[in-house]
Amino acid sequence: MRIALDSLGGDRAPEITIKGAQLALDEAPRRGVQNLSIVLVGDKKRIRSFLPATMPEGLELLHTVATKKSSNSPGEDEKSPIRTALRLHRQGEFDGVVSAGSTAAQIIASLIELEKCHGISRPAIGTFLPTVRGSSFLLDIGASLTATPHHLVQFAALGHVFVKETLGIAEPRIGLINVGSESTVGDRGVVEAHRLLLESGFNFQGFIEGREVPVGVADVLVTNGFIGNVLLKFAEGIPAFVRACLPDMGEEAIVAVSRKLDFHAHGGEPLLGVKGVSIICHGASSERAICQAVFRAVEIAKLQLHQKIEAFLVDRFATYFSQVKYLRSFRRSLRPTE
Repeated sequence: MRIALDSLGGDRAPEITIKGAQLALDEAPRRGVQNLSIVLVGDKKRIRSFLPATMPEGLELLHTVATKKSSNSPGEDEKSPIRTALRLHRQGEFDGVVSAGSTAAQIIASLIELEKCHGISRPAIGTFLPTVRGSSFLLDIGASLTATPHHLVQFAALGHVFVKETLGIAEPRIGLINVGSESTVGDRGVVEAHRLLLESGFNFQGFIEGREVPVGVADVLVTNGFIGNVLLKFAEGIPAFVRACLPDMGEEAIVAVSRKLDFHAHGGEPLLGVKGVSIICHGASSERAICQAVFRAVEIAKLQLHQKIEAFLVDRFATYFSQVKYLRSFRRSLRPTE
């Protein structure tokens, strides 16, 4: 398994990204990952100063430097580390790409280099939130801030496949986040998405209010990127609140809560709906988070997720009627290619 790491992406790159890569290589045998190699992509002069004289086994270096003209928009720069890594991934050189750099840049680069899955007009980023029943997969958490009703149906499809493949739930419960539970409450887009999902054949649970999210009433939580990102950032702030306001619950309990919501422990999340493995990490990722993101890339690569997403969409919306009724915004891309 060969994973490309944007070594210059992140608040403390390249020191932290390199340490994360080395940690992943050290842990690979214990995790049952054989023949793992990590390629550090970026300016070799900046990277070399953080490496030992002898390159550690399993670690490689690929030199590329962004052009000055496009240095502020790496997603659009063909020579930027993220574009270079994703382009080589598409060509089969890498099994996946990991970056803690600009999320917007990575999304743009992924759309350009990997292209969207057939049947998906807007990819989404998802993450697992802990609940009293286990966890719920929330998407979108920031690939884009707005979403049409048909985008929300697509997010439901992406979440359905991801949860089925990663958690083994045959028919994941899907919920649509809203301000109320009644089918007529909310803005027009969400109400329309509710109608489409009711008739789509998914295991749809209806609208989910904010207080129901931690209860675990759905395996997949669907919303636009604005709401999803707010929910995610709120969850990330809970450990600090618990530590400050509930000291009597004991250090062990506080640590347990913090671990559940610690993004460093989960690493990065995949951009779903593109033809490849593009793992997006928090800009403030630690070496542990980078390490975890590498193994997430390995996991997603083994699942061959984008092929399963495309197969699911063709199967679920097999007839032209269903494509028109539920997926008007992208029905043409579902038609078999000649």
